Amino acid sequence: MDTVGDLLKGIMNIWVEMLFAILSIFPKFIKLALWALMAIIILPCVFVAGTVYPAWEKWGQEL
Repeated sequence: MDTVGDLLKGIMNIWVEMLFAILSIFPKFIKLALWALMAIIILPCVFVAGTVYPAWEKWGQEL
């Protein structure tokens, strides 16, 4: 019976270490996801400001 208890303790220690490893990666994943979200929002704005807006000014001068 002592062997089963040692085995369960070992398995529990492995699970605890896996949980801490996952929790240490989680903030990095959140930062990456927020960075990607900002890129999705900002890059189209940069495209509009750099490409489309000068074209609008040119079209406005023709009117």
